[in-house]
Amino acid sequence: MRRVGVLLVALAMAAPIAAGIVSAPAAGAATVCQTTAYVTSFGGNDITPIDAPTRTPLANIPMLEASAPVGIAITKDGATAFVVFSGLAEVGVLDLKTGALDPTTIAVGNSPQDAELTPDGTQVWVVNEGANTVSTIDVATRTKNPTDIAVGQDPTSVAFTPDGSTAFVTNFGSNSVSTIDVSTRIKNPTDIVVGTNPSGVAITPDGTTAVVANQDGPFPNPDPTKSGKVSTIDVATRTKNPTDITGFEHPAGVVITQDGSTAFVANWGGNYVSTIDLTTRTKNPDDITVDLHPNTLAMTPDGTFVYSANFDGGDVSTIDVATRSAGDQDVSVGTAPAGIAFTPCAATPEPPPAPPVVVTPAFTG
Repeated sequence: MRRVGVLLVALAMAAPIAAGIVSAPAAGAATVCQTTAYVTSFGGNDITPIDAPTRTPLANIPMLEASAPVGIAITKDGATAFVVFSGLAEVGVLDLKTGALDPTTIAVGNSPQDAELTPDGTQVWVVNEGANTVSTIDVATRTKNPTDIAVGQDPTSVAFTPDGSTAFVTNFGSNSVSTIDVSTRIKNPTDIVVGTNPSGVAITPDGTTAVVANQDGPFPNPDPTKSGKVSTIDVATRTKNPTDITGFEHPAGVVITQDGSTAFVANWGGNYVSTIDLTTRTKNPDDITVDLHPNTLAMTPDGTFVYSANFDGGDVSTIDVATRSAGDQDVSVGTAPAGIAFTPCAATPEPPPAPPVVVTPAFTG
């Protein structure tokens, strides 16, 4: 998730972009489970659902006026989305079956950004950039804990260890990562120093490593020197590897494959997505071209595709994880897409039982 202050600047400066169109997946492309992506539109105050198997955008769902939706988290049953309204300092609750927005919103801190569901599905954590805090919301009661958790300056994103014990929060303005004990809601008093302007964060499925994209400011854009870096943190010891991974242009969002072997990194300044071999900590020299200003990345729940929200492209690129290739054409969504979340994979229906074989006895006379 990229911080809204920078998004506003980019949106104001962006030239008009032709809308993306939809094409069928390329021959030989991977197939994806039955899931729906929900893409927030920061500039359009709405959400675009995308049917993942067909890459078809469905009818936009309007949000509140001037809400500027960014982060989005979907409950484990796929029934409800918690949507961050950065323009209102609130979180909306959306019924995904009916498309109805609950008229009662949840007040959080100033300029909220990212929203993530805890691994056990009981809480949504919201990062408040303008308040330097994290709010926690009880999913069942839809109520916010009255005491927010203080973190570093300009927090941007949050990720959880797979066991749900620890939250990692990137602090864009203080070049650090805060860690929070989820059960006690207590922040470790010592933050972890990383690179300049950490933005996105993801944790490997085995819970051993946190991967942090250090954006290194919004300008110059593009960044021909590729000054952006990615840091890795040992989760158990809370120590950063002294050598960062280099060669990025304002890296923003990060996702990690389900086998933990590869990190996908959005390059806001270079209009491409990079991949990192996490075993060797090396960046693949061949980047994956997407549309203008890729910001947030999300992986389909079956791990077959990475979706890239292209903020100034007004569209979403879909990347085949196995082949590292994006489709020829992107999927049109609302203005300035900023957040992506998926519903769980729907169960594959059982085939109908075969009709019984009826044997008619032969007449013998």
